[in-house]
Amino acid sequence: MKPINSNFKIIPPFNKTIQLYGDRSGGQGNFEFAGLAEIQEKKVVLLKGNDESLKNPSDWRRLVRLILLAQRIKKPVLLWNLPLTHMANNQHPIPLVLGAAIQNAKIQLIKLQQPIVKVFDENIEWNDAMQELELGDGVIIVKPEKTNSIPSEKLERKKLKIVSKQTEITNEIINLLQELTTGPIVELVNNRLQTL
Repeated sequence: MKPINSNFKIIPPFNKTIQLYGDRSGGQGNFEFAGLAEIQEKKVVLLKGNDESLKNPSDWRRLVRLILLAQRIKKPVLLWNLPLTHMANNQHPIPLVLGAAIQNAKIQLIKLQQPIVKVFDENIEWNDAMQELELGDGVIIVKPEKTNSIPSEKLERKKLKIVSKQTEITNEIINLLQELTTGPIVELVNNRLQTL
């Protein structure tokens, strides 16, 4: 993977970002951003999604490449507005190439030896975000004012953080990363397996 250019691009709330591309099998994938990012001195591998993300095999291959990069450089993964669970479970009928790419991505996410934090801001429907608790060690969701109460079984999840404003996301990311990096790595992998 190589950066698209040597310039740093600022994407709030991140201090610095470097977008990475590179797929010999065709296509760069449909992400708002995919690459390296820094948030208050914490370096992460960031994938920021949109409505078109994860619909093609190239999206999933790019996700896998960045997961492997995170493993190699020992940095946590931040999945922002990425409907990973929905896209992995609800694409039917599914072409063989896409199915293989999804399966490979799920395996790599499960065995990743670094924390995975999922973030869903106000651009994602509340009910959709609440379905995305799998394959993440911590989840941060912006709760709209006019929303039903949170089901008690969802609240039992220790690492689910509900915020009322987008501006609160940064502090929650930092707190979650701090919390997740202090525990044993084996526990992270075991917890991911249990959520499936």
